[in-house]
Order: sequence, then C-alpha cells, then structure tokens
Amino acid sequence: MKATTFNFGKLVALGLLAGSTFVANAATGPFKMALPENGPAADAMKAGQYQQAVTELNSSATDLFSKQISLCVAHTQLSQFELAEKACSQAIVTARRLEGETASSKREMRALALSNRGVTRLLQQDPVAALADFEQAQSLSNTDYGQYNLALLQQKLKAAVSPVLTAAR
Repeated sequence: MKATTFNFGKLVALGLLAGSTFVANAATGPFKMALPENGPAADAMKAGQYQQAVTELNSSATDLFSKQISLCVAHTQLSQFELAEKACSQAIVTARRLEGETASSKREMRALALSNRGVTRLLQQDPVAALADFEQAQSLSNTDYGQYNLALLQQKLKAAVSPVLTAAR
C-alpha cells in the first residue's frame, strides 16, 4: 500500500481497557486505536500475533506511515510503551512530510497517529499527555477515533475529580 493511496475508510478499531492488554475487537473496551485494515502485518495483528507483526513490519518495505502506525499498535499490545510512543511520534512526523497527499489527508493521518499515541500515553499512566494528544488530534481532524477517545477520557477525568471536589466542600 502506497502512502499516496492510504484509505482512511479502511481502518480497524482496536478496543482496549486502560491498564490491560487489548484484543482486536472494538466492543471489548473503551479506548480505540486506528490501524490500516490492509496495512503491513495486518493478518498477524488481527490474529493477535503482535511479536510476529513487529518482525514483519521491521523487515517490510511498505510506506513509512503505515509501518509506523502499525508498529505503534503492535508495541502497545506488547506493553512496549516506549517503542510504541516512538513509533506513533514517527508516524506523526512522517504524515506531515508526505508528498502527494492533500493537506486534509496529512492532517487526518497525523490525527490518527496522535490519537493512537494518546492511548499509549494513557496506558503509561499519563492522562495529561494523553489528553493533550487527543485534543491536538481533534484540532487537526475530527476523526471518529479521536473524538471518541477524547470524550471518553474527559468523562473519566470528570468522574475521578468530582468526588474530590464534593469532599472538599
């Protein structure tokens, strides 16, 4: 798949429960990550074979954006959060520099990578950084993933703060 033909309509939502490994099923948990449906190592990812996916991705000659966003998800699945965050950040930079893509496509690609990085940061127990990523993702492009993750995190933060504020009165 070429970066210039990246199809945003063909993304798979991966649900996850914060603090636990997630499975490739959008109905299993609250937060979602975006992954190219037919991207590199898609079969291994869908089968839950994340280490195999990492191996395939690292030896792949596919476009850099698809590779990095897929590595982000695979490393997150493997709880290798530093590697996941690095891959997400690289996907953000790569999307910005792509040639042959429209400005709105580049913004959407960056938004998806930012939303994925936000989920990774949330799993690293950094909700402030996650919130910043989700908000930046939404400012770039109003994707379903970013909108969903931002609203869910805001709801969880509000629920966590509400009892503290009530007790302080």
